[in-house]
Formats: sequence, C-alpha cells, structure tokens
Amino acid sequence: MIDNKHSTDEGRDHATDDRSPHAHRRWTGFLAHRWPTAVGIAVAALTAFDLRIDVESISFLSALVVIMPLVYVGAAVLQRRRFAWVVLLVAIAALVLTQVLDLKINLVLVFLVVALAFLVVGVARGQLRRPAGLTLQTAGMLAFGATALAAFYVDPDLGGYLVAFALLGHGAWDAVHYVRNRVVPRSYAEFCAVFDLLLGAAILFVLFMR
Repeated sequence: MIDNKHSTDEGRDHATDDRSPHAHRRWTGFLAHRWPTAVGIAVAALTAFDLRIDVESISFLSALVVIMPLVYVGAAVLQRRRFAWVVLLVAIAALVLTQVLDLKINLVLVFLVVALAFLVVGVARGQLRRPAGLTLQTAGMLAFGATALAAFYVDPDLGGYLVAFALLGHGAWDAVHYVRNRVVPRSYAEFCAVFDLLLGAAILFVLFMR
C-alpha cells in the first residue's frame, strides 16, 4: 500500500512539474495557437517599460494610436487582409526610426496623410459603397485619429488619458473584428486587441499613481 501511494505521489508530482514533457507540450501548443497574444503581451511590455507621461511620450503614444486604425484602412482599401501586418511593420519601422534618429517629425499628421491617401485610392476604386469595408474603417480612422491629434496638442496628463481611452476603445474595435473575422486576419486582430488593452491599462495605472 505504501509503495503504491508513493508511486502515485511521484506520478502526480511528475505530471505537475513544469519541466515534464506534458508541460512542455502545453506551452508549445499555447504558443502555436495563441502566438498573437504572446507577441501582443511582449510588445506591450516593451512599450510600457519605464513609461513616462510627458510631451515626448505622448507624441510617441499618439502616433501609435493612429497606426492601429491606419492598418485597418490599408487592409480595407487593398482588400488584402494579410496586408495589415505589412502596414503595421512599415509604420512601426518609421516610428522607431524617428525615435532612434531623434527626428522632429509629427508622425500623427504623417500617418493621417497616409490614411487620406488610402481613402483617395479607395474612393477611386468605388469601395465606399461597401458598408462593412472602407466606410466603417474611415469612420474609425476619423474617431481615433482625432483623439490622437487632440492628445498631441493638449496637456500631457490629459493627453495620456485620451491616448489610454483611445487604446482601450480600439481594443474593443479589434475584438469585434476578431469575432466577425473581417478586414484584417484574426491573428492581427488578436495581437492588436491584447496590445491595445494592456498598454491602455498601463498608461492609466501610471497616471493614477502620479
């Protein structure tokens, strides 16, 4: 009886050991199926690291807010859902480049101009007649873009609140598109929702702790 109990306890300990093959397969399976969530958490953590609410930070965060709906507009105009990742990577590369080179460029306005260019292309292609496509994404671009633009010009504290609520709102936007499986791939909608919600919550936390 004692030997059987000892064997059972050893088996239970082995089953719950994080180093066991079963636990390894669990983590591998999670990353394989939920990699957008993992990437969203990682990018949000990197962005929120040593987060400060000042003019420079709000400028950076406002540009991020504009990038998120810009991705949807680009994907809607080109009618290529996976193009969402391309737009995101190009926009993030431009944002990082301006930070590294310390370029004094208002990327909020730059990204809004790019969105306008996408819209002109969409109008020329007659895509505004599709209610679930470019028309809806243009409305989202206007709402989030206006919020980001306002955040760029107001007091940093108020700008922080505007950016935080815009990110939280866009997280809900992502969730709706994930459920409906439209405009962008679900992988992007999942990544963006996690990133938006975590970063928005982090900004609010920093503001409340000031």
